[in-house]
Amino acid sequence: MSRGNCVCIVLLCAVAVLTGCSVPAAAPASTTLPSETRSPDPTAAPTETLTATLPPTATTTPVPASTGTPAPTSTPWSLLEDGVTVQTADGLELVGTFYAPQQPAPPWPGVILLHMVYGSRQDWQEFAVDLTDAGYAVLALDMRGHGDSGGSLEWDKFEDDLLRVWAYFASHPDVDGDRSGVVGASIGANIALLLGASQQDAAAVVLLSPGLDYYGVTTSDTLEAYAPRPVLIVASEEDSYSAQSSRQLSELAGGEAHLEMYPGGAHGTVMFDRQPDLAGLIVDWLDSYLQP
Repeated sequence: MSRGNCVCIVLLCAVAVLTGCSVPAAAPASTTLPSETRSPDPTAAPTETLTATLPPTATTTPVPASTGTPAPTSTPWSLLEDGVTVQTADGLELVGTFYAPQQPAPPWPGVILLHMVYGSRQDWQEFAVDLTDAGYAVLALDMRGHGDSGGSLEWDKFEDDLLRVWAYFASHPDVDGDRSGVVGASIGANIALLLGASQQDAAAVVLLSPGLDYYGVTTSDTLEAYAPRPVLIVASEEDSYSAQSSRQLSELAGGEAHLEMYPGGAHGTVMFDRQPDLAGLIVDWLDSYLQP
């Protein structure tokens, strides 16, 4: 082999070696970035920063700190105390909510609210606001065996329980005990009348869907003991037992009784939802006996 042929072979080998090294070095430029993170502009400079996608839990803006300032309210009543308690003879604590109006100045006429069986003081919330709008102090009570009061349904203890509640409420420095009454629904109506008959200072009683006998708490005998003080009786025509009971009680009560019968079958506090004028009817009736 001549010297010239050897030189040519050496040069060809060198070119092959150089070409094999350069091809892999260029490959990463077009294959390392996944398509979803590659710059959308194929002509962008290699030094351009790619936009990263934040994980779902990350945030790009700081959360403003709370100012701690409560939202303004236009509620026309003041919730003086929730969770007031009255102790019973057997040591049970009956729990209630005491509402009071912003005006006029106390002492205010007062109303105790007694719920239906398996109900609670929360059932009266909207009506309690209506009463405080009209200038009444209100105590909505969880009766024995209900709500936050606990205990069991021992109906023979309810009369003494409510006498203790009345003593607490009527002696409250912001309540005029001589201008106070009781509103009850269903079994609460029977117990309201029982309280009125037992407590001579009770100036007015409102009975929503009363019965002649609920759970052994009767009304015809207690109404005779309550008379001649005023009583408002309200029931629904299709709530048959309560409608019949209400008519009989109205006849027994005589001249100081007002009977209001609504269409439909709503019972107790459910009547507030079905009869929008019921709250106003009760407030106006109470005003005629309890307001100065």
